[in-house]
Parts: sequence; C-alpha cells; structure tokens
Amino acid sequence: MKTKSILKYGALWGIFEITLGFLLHLLNSSIASAILIPIGVLFMWAAYKSTNKWWSIPLVSVIAAVSRMVIYTVINNFSCCTEGIFPTLAIVLEGLAFIYPIIFLEKEKKKGSFLFVFKPILLFYVAILLYMIIFKSVAAVIKWGDINTLLAEYDVKKELIALFLDTLISSALIGIAIVLQEIFLLIVYHKSD
Repeated sequence: MKTKSILKYGALWGIFEITLGFLLHLLNSSIASAILIPIGVLFMWAAYKSTNKWWSIPLVSVIAAVSRMVIYTVINNFSCCTEGIFPTLAIVLEGLAFIYPIIFLEKEKKKGSFLFVFKPILLFYVAILLYMIIFKSVAAVIKWGDINTLLAEYDVKKELIALFLDTLISSALIGIAIVLQEIFLLIVYHKSD
C-alpha cells in the first residue's frame, strides 16, 4: 500500500508539472515555480504521511521527475532536449531540499502544537531559497560550464529580487495551506465531539 501511495503521488505530481507547468510558463516563467513548488510540497508531504519514512520524500520526487520526463519525451515525438532536463532536475532537488521542513513540521503537528503561519513560512522560505540558489547554480554549470557566465548573462539584481519574491510567494502559499488544513481539522474534530 505504501509503495502504491508513493507511485500515485509521484505520477500525479509529474502530471501536474508537465500540464500546469506548461500553462504557467506560457504566462510567466517566474510565477510558475512560485506555484509549482507548493504543489510539489503537498505531494511530498502526502507521501511522507502515507509512509512515515523520510526516504519517501526524495523517492516521490524521483518518480515525479521520471513521470514528467516520460510525458515530455512522448509529447515531443520521443526526442529529449535540455528544456526538459532542467525542470526534471528541479523536481529531484526539491525532494532533497524539503526533507527536513516536512519532517520537522509533521513532528510538530504530532506533538499537538498548532502550526502558526509564520513558522512554516520561515522554514520553507529558507529551504526554498537554498534550493533555488543550488538549482540555479547547478543549471548554470550544466548549461554554460560555469557559474560566471550566469553572472555575466543576467541582471543579478533583478534575478535576486525575483528569487526572493518567488520564494516568499511559495513559502507563503505553503504556510497558508498548512494553517488552513489545521483549521479544517480543528473544525472537523470539534464537530465530532
């Protein structure tokens, strides 16, 4: 049952990434990651809750990445290119970056402490910021061979502002989703008493 849950969440996340990701990237590349990261966190969190194993978090991200890459390859007549590699790499890195925040917040919930919006926002803000810096650095090395070209090609100030704003949006969406879930559970449990 646990394996099926991980496969299900990974495949669904991969489908969301390729469909919703495509639509969001048509509108604005920057806002796409700000929305897709919280969706990925929800799938990783669901996988962790269904298994209670830390390894389910990176595993579900690998399954999502493979699902996304397979769908991308099929859509593009079985040819793969670098445009498909970077989002796939991002999904795998998300799985590694969010192990600690998900486990920490789930343990806090099990202790019975209500998760005020600022704790998850701050925790995910730091995790997403680190993830984005690592991802952009790895992508630059893969694409250009070094990070210096990234620094020379882009307006660093503009990129940093976008990075901080995207991270704030993502972490706020995650924090709000967690608090809404807590409120919903309190209402449901209160009604059953």
